[in-house]
Amino acid sequence: MIKSFPHFGIYVADIALSTRFYIEGLGFEAQENGRTDVPGPLLEMPGAMVRTQFIRHEQGMRMELWTVEDRPPAGGADPRPANLPGRPHLCFVVDDLEQVAARVVEFGGSRLDGTLSDLGYGKLIFCADPDGTRIELVQITSGWTGYDQQQG
Repeated sequence: MIKSFPHFGIYVADIALSTRFYIEGLGFEAQENGRTDVPGPLLEMPGAMVRTQFIRHEQGMRMELWTVEDRPPAGGADPRPANLPGRPHLCFVVDDLEQVAARVVEFGGSRLDGTLSDLGYGKLIFCADPDGTRIELVQITSGWTGYDQQQG
């Protein structure tokens, strides 16, 4: 059985841009970073130099942003279908949906205005980070407790 869930990783094309997006734009804090060829064989890319930047949100969520130096990303950014198997999205409960969505755009992401919805218990919009990873923003406007405010 799984003993813990220490982090999840997101491949990014530009680690500096993505680090700034998540830290300055969304309030994560920088943790350790590195550059090594050790993961190359694990990624089935012998000789690949991998750069990583771990970031952490004050509520405990930890992500690893990673990129492979000198190798262009496989495939392109958005638009990719929302029903693409394995396609991740991040979900953040926010105090002010419009303010956070504006920060997403300010720091290199995009707002997907066609997804703006009022679900009765709150407002929701999908945005995308600089690489197209979907980010769900939810602003609770009623007493609904489906999203535990302390644990996400």
